[in-house]
Amino acid sequence: MSISAQNPDISGERQSGQDVRTQNVMACQAVSNIVKTSLGPVGLDKMLVDDIGDVTITNDGATILRMLEVEHPAAKVLVELAELQDREVGDGTTSVVIVAAELLKRANDLVRNKIHPTSIISGYRLAMREACKYIEEKLVTKVEKLGKAPLINCAKTSMSSKLISGDSDFFANLVVDAVLSVKMTNQRGEIKYPIKGINILKAHGQSAKDSYLLNGYALNTGRAAQGMPLRVSPAKIACLDFNLQKTKMQLGVQVVVNDPRELEKIRQREADMTKERIEKLLKAGANVILTTKGIDDMALKYFVEAGAIAVRRVRKEDMRHVAKATGATLVTTFADMEGEETFDPAHLGSADEVVEERIADDDVVLIKGTKTSSAVSLILRGANDYMLDEMERALHDSLCIVKRTLESNTVVAGGGAVESALSVYLEHLATTLGSREQLAIAEFADALLIIPKVLAVNAAKDATELVAKLRAYHHTAQTKADKKHYSSMGLDLVNGTIRNNLEAGVIEPAMSKVKIIQFATEAAITILRIDDMIKLVKEDGQGDERSRGGARDPRGGLTNGELRVSDQISEQKPLETQESPPPCTDFDVAYFHSYAHVGIHEEMIKFHSLLSAVCCCSLGIAHFFVECYWLIQDRSRTETYREAIMQHQSFIQGKVVVDVGCGTGILSIFCAQAGAKRVYAVDASDIAVQANEVVKANGLSDKVIVLHGRVEDVEIDEEVDVIISEWMGYMLLYESMLGSVITARDRWLKPGGLILPSHATLYMAPISHPDRYSHSIDFWRNVYGIDMSAMMQLAKQCAFEEPSVESISGETVLTWPEVVKHIDCQTIKIQELDSVTARYKFKSMMRAPMHGFAFWFDVEFSKPAKNTNATSVANGSSSISPFTEGNQKKRSNPSDALVLSTSPEAPPTHWQQTIVYFYDPIDVEQDQVIEGSVTLSQSKENRRFMNIHLEYSSAGRSFVKESVMR
Repeated sequence: MSISAQNPDISGERQSGQDVRTQNVMACQAVSNIVKTSLGPVGLDKMLVDDIGDVTITNDGATILRMLEVEHPAAKVLVELAELQDREVGDGTTSVVIVAAELLKRANDLVRNKIHPTSIISGYRLAMREACKYIEEKLVTKVEKLGKAPLINCAKTSMSSKLISGDSDFFANLVVDAVLSVKMTNQRGEIKYPIKGINILKAHGQSAKDSYLLNGYALNTGRAAQGMPLRVSPAKIACLDFNLQKTKMQLGVQVVVNDPRELEKIRQREADMTKERIEKLLKAGANVILTTKGIDDMALKYFVEAGAIAVRRVRKEDMRHVAKATGATLVTTFADMEGEETFDPAHLGSADEVVEERIADDDVVLIKGTKTSSAVSLILRGANDYMLDEMERALHDSLCIVKRTLESNTVVAGGGAVESALSVYLEHLATTLGSREQLAIAEFADALLIIPKVLAVNAAKDATELVAKLRAYHHTAQTKADKKHYSSMGLDLVNGTIRNNLEAGVIEPAMSKVKIIQFATEAAITILRIDDMIKLVKEDGQGDERSRGGARDPRGGLTNGELRVSDQISEQKPLETQESPPPCTDFDVAYFHSYAHVGIHEEMIKFHSLLSAVCCCSLGIAHFFVECYWLIQDRSRTETYREAIMQHQSFIQGKVVVDVGCGTGILSIFCAQAGAKRVYAVDASDIAVQANEVVKANGLSDKVIVLHGRVEDVEIDEEVDVIISEWMGYMLLYESMLGSVITARDRWLKPGGLILPSHATLYMAPISHPDRYSHSIDFWRNVYGIDMSAMMQLAKQCAFEEPSVESISGETVLTWPEVVKHIDCQTIKIQELDSVTARYKFKSMMRAPMHGFAFWFDVEFSKPAKNTNATSVANGSSSISPFTEGNQKKRSNPSDALVLSTSPEAPPTHWQQTIVYFYDPIDVEQDQVIEGSVTLSQSKENRRFMNIHLEYSSAGRSFVKESVMR
């Protein structure tokens, strides 16, 4: 039985029964399918790109799952399972996830066939115990019987699926030598191989086969000063975790000095304290000093004079390994129990020698002949970071496998041999049981075959035929005494045949197989036991009932009850016929939050002093400090809107108006003053709460209704006659609210209704702006007489990588502008905003360096046309002059529309102009043709970002510029 219901007692959503079990299985299968194709010696790699663009190429299961942002709680169990396998064994992370997902899938099928989960769990546990027992009794081979070769073969098997598989002979010997080098006997007499004593350093250049093993623990840093010796022998090593710099008083300490000579004594004492600490170190016998913090020049002088090596900024992880290998104690302070500063010589570690060597282009400090345990370093060479990182992951797995092989002393055949043998054995075991566990054990046996099946599929072989043959061999091995050697038969994925993998050298430590079965079974049982899932929601302290006409907040909560809303029931249409609004993303929430910044609106209120002059401006919070200057000077924009409202008073008086993105509510108040019957002021940001107070303060609550929410979410119970909005963004379309205006039009506007502004046109033109280029780039040619031109390339990237919003003069424009996009708010569709492409062809009016393209826009406030298809733009060009003398100048056309312009010679607005600069200017002659195309598209990362793809050619040269407005 399945139940899915809202339970008010637990303040969340609850799912029970088969639904939640099926959901968990599907989530785990999805995780398994991601890593399934990377299993085996011919598995494929995955390319993972994180949120900042860093690329990882790997087929290591643990790495893949660790980098995935898995959110489903059941799927997270598999991610943690892979990490556990990596921590306990070091390899087999992909296999354990695949087996766990298959066990879970088959268990779910049994549950659907009315087998109780408890019976399945009992059967799985019995199968797991019998499988592990069978491996240890029948399938393992002692390492002593095979000699040293098994270590190399285990390492080769581990790296067979990795990037370095082509050089597996070379790297396998390297790994085995490294592990054997760190052999030690602990206090209980047990032989251990602490592979943490093997440091892996990566260096660019040369080929992978130029990697080598160094005797000694290598620190990826050099001596702190060139005057120090290159070699110290024997070495007494001090490991410190504090600064060796001039002592400074703690913050908050105040010293009053009346005599200036006393001040000099204080400074001298501060220097002497550091000198005394260094003398204590040297007196204790230390000739190598390692610290995780800094050492200043004054302290270095004393070390150089004493002939000691000092190394600063050592990684703490490296410091712990060095301390353990040399017998040193990591010292965090000189203070003793008596409050004095001392350094005990017993804290020093010992090594035969410490020497600095040069590897590739870097200096490294090698610590050789350590006292308590040996330490070696693997120096990896390769072409790039991706290759070196994957080599490091491959060698880590191989080191772990060799360590486990040496410590457990047992190996098993690989290539699906163990899984096939266990499948045959457990199938036979299941037939001997007379309980319901029989079915679970039989499914467990079939689930194990997923490993040889996936291996065969990834090798492009016939999995059905190969697995059938393999099962036949293992059935023979278990039924005929003279064929027991068949128990080592596994897959040969190169030739697509069956072979004895023990003899072929495809072997793994038995511990790895045992852990895979144990961990996979426990994970499957953990998820199988779940039959109830409750998702709790945060209580936001808002009412349980949503007032009619209100709105959901961007996160799905309810609106503030103080905001007035309409009185019609929103559930007029059946639920199944209502279209769900587009989801509100985290980017939308951040965008709405930036609108709510009171400081943006406060500047305008201070400037105009009267409420009627307040302007609601849509600004991202990141541009706040830059834009406040423009807000104070942006009066022409507000007055243009007010004049447009008064010009169209006959359309507004006695009518219903919607103000989309009302901000402080200034346009709504203008409309109310123009005689509107009712104004719905809609805003998704929290500024709507203040707008509601502004409306109340002006006694307009009976006319202006503030709705806090997105246009997609709010409910208005009547058609409207007018839509007004200051929807324009930078470059017209960046962070614009045009999509909300279109949604409002389609939801509420009466046929033939008025939209203000009614039209908009985006222009572009090439510009020459040498002052901007000189200020940002040429500055680096000479800085205080120093040639810093090497910085110029980086400076270009920093200055011109993204579009710039700034004001330019008309003199910088090289040609008449061309239209990029004309918008008729009555007819435009929301899909047109996804991508806008325009071709252009300019002819330069002067000889000058071209530094980029400028974009600006005009908007028109015109009456609704009788024919909505008739617009003021014909054949792609507008009748508006690009450089009007004032943004309130009437157009010389029959519609007599009011125009607000952001062109370079129009009165300034906060939109200014948007410039896409080239990294390097292009010299153009008079009448030279510049042509190409521009594409503006919404970013897939965040639909509020805008991608700009600019192609341009001139004088036979072609260029492409990609920019993103964030």
